[in-house]
Amino acid sequence: MALPTFFVIGAAKSGTSSLHAYLDQHPEVQMSANKEPRFFAGPDRGIPYPSDKVWDRDEYERLFDPSYRVRGESSTDYAAHPRRQGSAARIKELVPEAKFVYLVRDPIARTISHYKMGTALMGERRPLEEALEDLNPLSPYLASSLYATQVELYREHFPAEQMLVVDQGDLLSDPEATLRQIFAFLDVDPEAGRIETDEKLLDSAQWRTYSPGYLGFVNQRLAPRVQWVPKGFRRSVRRAVERVLWPPLETPSVEGEVGERLRALCAEEANRLRRLTGMELAAWSV
Repeated sequence: MALPTFFVIGAAKSGTSSLHAYLDQHPEVQMSANKEPRFFAGPDRGIPYPSDKVWDRDEYERLFDPSYRVRGESSTDYAAHPRRQGSAARIKELVPEAKFVYLVRDPIARTISHYKMGTALMGERRPLEEALEDLNPLSPYLASSLYATQVELYREHFPAEQMLVVDQGDLLSDPEATLRQIFAFLDVDPEAGRIETDEKLLDSAQWRTYSPGYLGFVNQRLAPRVQWVPKGFRRSVRRAVERVLWPPLETPSVEGEVGERLRALCAEEANRLRRLTGMELAAWSV
């Protein structure tokens, strides 16, 4: 058994599922089959965890193959302070030499995308302005957009050179160059074969307002029975069925006083992130 050597810590709704899949294609890298085990994220602030959180250390270590020198997982709850607290300290205790890849995107777009996921998958039915009205940092829609806060917390426990912050826009516009940068940071061959990046996973443009129980039926009952069907074909059939049953979710905008306060908060965080990392993030809206 083994522990990971690096973590993709977020941000949620910034392309971490796709990045996890890209990293797993590298012949020197092993990524956990459970993309988000959440082992190091404590049960803080009374917010319940999904049922697939890994609590047992032996079970967690079985996710990683010790024959690989570089092993990783991608739990976005590790960068969701103050909703989830203490992840950096817990990782420091067990994996003090860990490296971190932190994938970020325009925080306004990320917040709206997270709200769309809540509407599609988590039963969110409030209008966006109401869901964000008090700008509560314990909200999943906001906590994961506080990028500078997360970086500062990790730097309390790890040297700055052990974290690489990556703009999702760079991964989308030039995936080959961005992946070479990430592979070099992880100390694996940056030129080790072609990584298939054509398919983007968990694309919010595909989301619908699903009926209650639908996703549970798919994940718990249907999926285990069709594992023999190629994954790409399963996904295309499922999306075709969903297009017939449910209309697509529209992407809302956040306006008025709530929008102004959200943009001010995200702008302050984004500017701190620029100072911390030296990144320009010129395409961001704040």
